[in-house]
Amino acid sequence: MNGPLTCSANNCVHYANNLCSANKIHISGLNASITPDTHCSTFQEKNLENSLNSLSNININGEIKQFFSNSGIAMYPEIECDAKACKFNNSGTCSSNSINIIGNDAMNSNSTYCNTFCK
Repeated sequence: MNGPLTCSANNCVHYANNLCSANKIHISGLNASITPDTHCSTFQEKNLENSLNSLSNININGEIKQFFSNSGIAMYPEIECDAKACKFNNSGTCSSNSINIIGNDAMNSNSTYCNTFCK
């Protein structure tokens, strides 16, 4: 992915003001035919244990760039994608110029989805 990732999964350990602080995220939905069939499987509910377990997937460079950016989104995680039918899936990597993950008040990954999914 070459562009920004926005996210509304405000209960995720990686959520940072509508952005994703993960270094790498994974979109599942191998046989997805509609957007709600996709899920952000990197989602982890915000709590101490999950925060500690997710330390190895923090996008430190992206967070530093974002902190000093005055011109918009500077944090770009790597996006792995299993959704075979999505037109942005390029051999398991997202090729969209931007991606949007939906999951307001989600408690698990099944309550999140990739709003960028498109057949």
